[in-house]
Amino acid sequence: MRATVIHGPHDIRIEEAPDPVVRNATDAVVRVVSACICGSDLWAYRGVASRTAGQRIGHEFLGIVEAVGSEVRDLRPGDFVVAPFVWSDGTCDYCREGLQTSCPQGGFWGEVGSDGGQGEAVRVPFADGTLVKLPKETADEEKLLPSLLALSDVMSTGHHAALAARVRPGATVAVVGDGA
Repeated sequence: MRATVIHGPHDIRIEEAPDPVVRNATDAVVRVVSACICGSDLWAYRGVASRTAGQRIGHEFLGIVEAVGSEVRDLRPGDFVVAPFVWSDGTCDYCREGLQTSCPQGGFWGEVGSDGGQGEAVRVPFADGTLVKLPKETADEEKLLPSLLALSDVMSTGHHAALAARVRPGATVAVVGDGA
């Protein structure tokens, strides 16, 4: 399969990568339908953030579940899903508090040894704690896909910020910038 791989600043390539497979009972394999470029991808591209040469990149994607491990309970092949910008077990104290980025078993897409979201398919650790099912019929709505991609990072980041700031209905809020 093809995947986006970074080799250094200003050196990103589309390369052949091994097809992902279920390695752990809690994994799923997702065929990517749509992915986007995030500011953190641009930081690495510009040389502001370091990446290991040969590392896959991308962490915002939508896809169709192709395979699931024996302990995956909430997902089935054929489900249309969105992946948040990290994977997490969904069961630890941090995850239950909505702090999935602090999950001790979690990680970030594109870390060394993990798949990046800018490939044809991705192995998803802790699929039940990570992936969010979307209505199947929306997978074919080409014009809707960019908006659904916002659920992977931009929308969830904004939602988390609003909750952390205790924004209430009727409040006035200023949003400055949107990341990159």
